[in-house]
Amino acid sequence: MRRTEAPFNGKQFLLNKSTGEIHDLDRETPECRIDETDPDLIMCCDTYAEAVLFASVVGIDRNGCEHCMPERNR
Repeated sequence: MRRTEAPFNGKQFLLNKSTGEIHDLDRETPECRIDETDPDLIMCCDTYAEAVLFASVVGIDRNGCEHCMPERNR
């Protein structure tokens, strides 16, 4: 479910800057544990490609969440 408050700002994809995990907030499950993520570690993006690009620029090894993006999980 998309969240409108900061740091989510209605964006679809969330990158955890600590773990490199990318979540699809339109497909979020309780197992994603988004509410437990430190807001300072959250980068939200409009597209998956934008999240991947940001991760690459700052040197984060990224991975899709096994719960909401199993097709991108490696």
